[in-house]
Amino acid sequence: MAATQVQQAPARVTSLDYLRGLAALGILLYHFQSWTLGHMEAETFWGRIGLYGVAIFYVLSGLTLYHVYEARLQPNKAGLTDFYLKRIFRLFPLLWLIMPVYLVILPELREWDRILLNFTGLFGFVAWDEPIGTGVWSIGNELVFYLFFPLFLFSARYSRALFAIVCLLIVGIGVYFAFYSIDDADPLAKHWRDYVNPFNQIFLFLGGVAIGYLTKYKSLPAVPLVILLVLAVLVFTYYPAAGNTIVLVTDWERFVFAGTCLAVCFAVYKLPVTLPRVLHVPLHTLGEISYALYLLHPLVYKLVKFVARQYGFAPWVTILVAIVITVIASQLVYRYYEQRFVKLGQKVSKSLTSRMT
Repeated sequence: MAATQVQQAPARVTSLDYLRGLAALGILLYHFQSWTLGHMEAETFWGRIGLYGVAIFYVLSGLTLYHVYEARLQPNKAGLTDFYLKRIFRLFPLLWLIMPVYLVILPELREWDRILLNFTGLFGFVAWDEPIGTGVWSIGNELVFYLFFPLFLFSARYSRALFAIVCLLIVGIGVYFAFYSIDDADPLAKHWRDYVNPFNQIFLFLGGVAIGYLTKYKSLPAVPLVILLVLAVLVFTYYPAAGNTIVLVTDWERFVFAGTCLAVCFAVYKLPVTLPRVLHVPLHTLGEISYALYLLHPLVYKLVKFVARQYGFAPWVTILVAIVITVIASQLVYRYYEQRFVKLGQKVSKSLTSRMT
């Protein structure tokens, strides 16, 4: 039965690649606008994307891992070794590429304990608010999520009741942060350490796992999914929340906006469409290079901004040039750097796990 089910579910969901690419592009556009034109408040669409674009990544991460490993990952040494080795070879090489650049241009980051924690990935567990690099804090979160993923998967595989209990506990932690730990009377910067705490974000990752668990083998009608997708985007865009962006991540608003992210990912997951080539190619490419796009865009912007000051570029020219260079650089890094380490990780994993079976 298990083998039959695996055949019924597609190995790769193209629509999720589209969404991943759009999320990465959205974060890039938010940063480029805010760094060029100034801070964006909670009532603006881009101010919301700045926070919840990363949330989309977390949901997609949990959903994709469940979709791929639901039947493949086994609770033994070989299975866990394969999973973690492939995650290491996927995430760390690009981190090790960009972190030295930050250490060169930002001398204040040159603390040996900080360097050690970041290059080993341990910062995600003990110093999640001290990353080396813009946006790297979310990668530290991902490393924590990967530690918990087998527990989530095996609990779901063991019994629905146990998985429900795990979900309630994780959501309860999210409730604690939203209602008690982070005070919406203060600016978000004051509570940044609590906000980027992986345990404040893990319910989003688990939400992705839950979507896969509940719906992987179910075919759902397209019309209700399209309606849900549209409604989620409308709520995300027009929900009445204004002022400092902390209002987007506290109290009930935290779960309203998180709910829209979950709804979007669910609808896109169960609408596994392949768009016409004119749209498929750019969106699929953005999905492929999304990790590089996410980590490289702050560095590219710093370079373009420096040049822009020398030659007096208009703000829109600065943004446009930074976008073009980031996309090209990300494509090159993905093709000639990231993919090589992914393949190397597969070879290393195959070699090691074959000795364990």
